[in-house]
Amino acid sequence: APAVVSVYTLKVVTERVQASPLEQLFGDRWPPRYRQRVHRALGSGVIVDAAGHVITNEHVIAGAETIMVQLADSRVTQAIIVGRDPDTDLAVLRIRLKDAPVMPLGRSDRLQVGDEVLAIGSPLGLSQTVTHGIVSATGRGQLGVATFENFIQTDAAINEGNSGGALVDASGELVGIN
Repeated sequence: APAVVSVYTLKVVTERVQASPLEQLFGDRWPPRYRQRVHRALGSGVIVDAAGHVITNEHVIAGAETIMVQLADSRVTQAIIVGRDPDTDLAVLRIRLKDAPVMPLGRSDRLQVGDEVLAIGSPLGLSQTVTHGIVSATGRGQLGVATFENFIQTDAAINEGNSGGALVDASGELVGIN
């Protein structure tokens, strides 16, 4: 669990303001108005090596202008995007922190239906939340979620904010990204 992090993103969104009745009356002769707002989003990620690489979902960081990562020990640092792949909905970030905990990697290809797994993440902003389940199926596809689909199905509870978090086997090794 210490290697599972909360990922906070910020981006400035420009949106058109709905025209007032007076502006609608003048139609195209009245210039449109715009406003900017800060959009904040939350997801999870997993530190996978001592160099500070963090794996998360691509949709968690898509369009973000600022990405912050908070560890279980409350340390907060900025992250940079190293790579992203919308087709698999995966992204790699990098953080620079000394003594960051690292999640050992497991073998998802060895999972079997009925194996116990834990989902660890930050659902609804509640960091370090752990849910328990079993592997319901492997090799799931044709769901229309991503271009390349080869999913592990589990009945461990996954909520908003768990995206990018760890799916861990009974040995405590990372076998999937939620």
